[in-house]
Amino acid sequence: MSFISTPLVFKRSGASILRDINDRITMLDNLVELVVFTPRGSFAADPDFGFEYWNHEYSNVHYREFNNSQLGRMAKGLQNEVTKKECEDSIRKSLATYEPMLKNIAVSIVLDTATNKSSLRKKIASKYEVNVLVEGQLDDGLGTLQPYRKSVVFLVEPTVKRYR
Repeated sequence: MSFISTPLVFKRSGASILRDINDRITMLDNLVELVVFTPRGSFAADPDFGFEYWNHEYSNVHYREFNNSQLGRMAKGLQNEVTKKECEDSIRKSLATYEPMLKNIAVSIVLDTATNKSSLRKKIASKYEVNVLVEGQLDDGLGTLQPYRKSVVFLVEPTVKRYR
C-alpha cells in the first residue's frame, strides 16, 4: 500500500486543486482498504463506519454457510451470527457516505478455505481467505463515469473446524 498526499498545490497566489485521475484512484483504493480493515463501530465519530465482519471475528462462521447466506441459523449445533448481506452493506454504506465520487457501488464478499496448492494431500484448512470486491463507477465531476474495481484479500483464522 502506498501513501499519497492531498491533491492541493499551494502557491503564493493561493491554493489550487491538482487531481490526476490515478491519484484519485489511489486515494479511493486507500479508503476501501481503510473501511475493510476497520471494525464497524470502532470509529467514534461515526459508529456506522467500517466492516461488520470484524465484530464477529471469533464467532462460529463457516465459509459454506456464509457464502450461501445461510447464517443466522443453527448449523450443526453452532449459532452463526454474521450474515454476508450485513457485511456487504456495512462496506457499501461507509463508501457511499465518505466517497461521493464513487457511484453505483457493488460489494461482493467470498469466504473460502486457504489451500496450499503445492500439497498433494487434502488437509483441513487452518485459515480462511476473505476476498472483498468493490465495484462501481468513478465520477470525475464533469459527468463522465469510469469503471472502478478494487479487490482486497486477507487471511483469517476460523474458530470452528468441521471434519467430514
